Amino acid sequence: MVRSLAVLVFIGAAAAAGIYVGTRKTVIKGDVMAENMMEQVKDKGVTKITCDERIPVTTEGAVFRCQLHASDGSTALFEYKMDRAGALSASLLDSTLPTRGEP
Repeated sequence: MVRSLAVLVFIGAAAAAGIYVGTRKTVIKGDVMAENMMEQVKDKGVTKITCDERIPVTTEGAVFRCQLHASDGSTALFEYKMDRAGALSASLLDSTLPTRGEP
């Protein structure tokens, strides 16, 4: 009897843990996303990237914004869409002209 009760408690605890983990929201930290993106564009004159602080991921993927700063002083604001496979597409929302000559 005690053994059966222990098994039922274990099964219940495992099911509760599975439900909790399965329903938690997935969030990507913006600074982590910016760092990953920076690795891909640092040789193109981009000096800094800042993204939304928290990027929620849904079953369709994620939508977030990042500000890119270039070595010539120009900036660009992009809205990114990431699909479930991790592929990114970008739309330019705003940009500024260079404030200094090419280095």
